[in-house]
Amino acid sequence: MKRLSVLIAIISVLSVVSGDARNIKSQKFKLTSTFTIKGISQDAKEIKFWMPYPFENSIQSINKRDFKVPGTYHIITENKFNNKILYGTIKNIKKGSASLHVTYEIERKELVSNPVDIEGSEDDTYPQEVLKFLKGSRLAKITPRIKELAKEITSGQKTKLNKAKAIYRYVLKYMDYNKSEPGWGMGDSERACLIGKGNCTDFHSLFNSLARASNIPAKFVIGFPIPHKKQAEIKGYHCWAEFYVNKVGWIPVDISEAWKNKSKQDYYFGNLDQYRVGFTVGRDIILNSDKGGSPVNYFIYPYVEIDGRATANVETTYKSELL
Repeated sequence: MKRLSVLIAIISVLSVVSGDARNIKSQKFKLTSTFTIKGISQDAKEIKFWMPYPFENSIQSINKRDFKVPGTYHIITENKFNNKILYGTIKNIKKGSASLHVTYEIERKELVSNPVDIEGSEDDTYPQEVLKFLKGSRLAKITPRIKELAKEITSGQKTKLNKAKAIYRYVLKYMDYNKSEPGWGMGDSERACLIGKGNCTDFHSLFNSLARASNIPAKFVIGFPIPHKKQAEIKGYHCWAEFYVNKVGWIPVDISEAWKNKSKQDYYFGNLDQYRVGFTVGRDIILNSDKGGSPVNYFIYPYVEIDGRATANVETTYKSELL
């Protein structure tokens, strides 16, 4: 009888942490991307392109893919965060523009973690692969101002989970989803700290900096929202964050969506809906890992070079179709 009671208790804890699989929702959709490189001079000899590639894990899978690319391509992996990248080369250019069409059929599951505060979650001995998410980046910094604010926000909280929740609530209350002030969208945590305005990038940059200043590993995740329509054009990217707690693992937060939907403020601490697709993780990503190069702030739109020089003359469209 004692063994049975222990077994029931263990199952109960696991169901709280992992969510009840019977209630997990999922959505299949087609995502079509078209990239048109414009303004190509007649004497151009070579175009190189790097495109973000959707990741795959227990909640996101690629069922089909189709690439229509006028050149050679293959999938590479960058070294810092192990993001996959569709990398290719176009030669024998005859027109003033070149178009690339990429289609994925993806299934995304709702992520239900329902984190619980369990004994031992205050442990600071993190796995090796998690340690890189304790460091600041060029714009998601851990400055004296950020450290002092993090200390103030988490004062009185004894566990990492409760500290992360205090930071989540602070960012949710302090930040305003507002694109009226110049500089929004860069994910500059110092700017967000001072101005308190921005988009999802700024919300989660501030969360990540405050979490890391509290010795809680936190990472940046970026992708696209999938509209709740049969067919739709996707207007822009969406990002969220995940923080790490020992004996629990990675826990997601989507503070900007919680800001937009007040009724789901509790839900978006630990859970993510299925109407999204994730592409890359991390900031300051070096695309050409074997040769180095300048890092990109975050990677969600294609990076293109014509004869070794970067060009921003790339028109992008993203469309989704629910399946």
